[in-house]
Amino acid sequence: MTALSADFSCRNAPLDYWFVRLRAGDLSFLADFILRTGTDSAEVRISLWVRGEGRVLHRSGDWKADGAEVVIGGSLFAAERSRGWAGDVGWELYWDAGTARIAPAMPLMNSLHPLDLELISYPRVRIAGEVTVSGEVFPVGDAAGTLTHYWGRRLPDAWRWVSAAGPTSSGPAVEAVLMRSRLWGHRPALVAGYLWTAEDGDRAGSLLVSPVSGVLTAAGTGADFLLTGRGLTGTRRLLCSAAPEDFNDLGEDIHQTLEGRCILLGEDWPFSAVGLEYRALP
Repeated sequence: MTALSADFSCRNAPLDYWFVRLRAGDLSFLADFILRTGTDSAEVRISLWVRGEGRVLHRSGDWKADGAEVVIGGSLFAAERSRGWAGDVGWELYWDAGTARIAPAMPLMNSLHPLDLELISYPRVRIAGEVTVSGEVFPVGDAAGTLTHYWGRRLPDAWRWVSAAGPTSSGPAVEAVLMRSRLWGHRPALVAGYLWTAEDGDRAGSLLVSPVSGVLTAAGTGADFLLTGRGLTGTRRLLCSAAPEDFNDLGEDIHQTLEGRCILLGEDWPFSAVGLEYRALP
């Protein structure tokens, strides 16, 4: 088994999520594969925007998971590809995950799994293939994207998510999560998260894990906020916004847009694809 396959293998946790995100021309696209083994249910959830118009599609069905291959209602997510359909949307995608890898850890605690969710993300993925929406084909050629697997006992009560990429997979990129997680499923809660940044050409990037190697805080609304990461090497401030009407309602009080804006203060980094998501506010 490759390292990538190991990262994306099913954990048999109460919740197992996989997603791929990309932007290609007039299309912004995110496919979620969701297993809820606690209730023996599964769904594929598509969140997309075509020329700025967003919508969400759901497809449930029988499921099976074999290592890093997950099939839900005939749609497939594997370590290096995904294909499937939901309503009038179909996709056939292949990718090179690259070497940039985010795996936030809490030393001495990770093996005890205290937080609601754990995560591995590849923020500099090169994606090819095509997505079809209502009969219109959107070619995907060497698009910059994100590939993520997260799992755990439950969804956190609140979170923010930021994923910003430049026009190419080697360009500047930012990824951040700030969440309010219960400890071993019980209150009181802990606010935890991470901020990963990489300038153009930086293969590894820099990772701040809060509250381990620094502190990550946020101020503002779900659609307009300032994310501040303070660590031993300095402070990073990320200004994020989107029009409220540009958010899709994913259900479960989760709101998401792939049409956001993001500025890393003090840097002239060109972000061409920005995803923002929130559930309540941590």
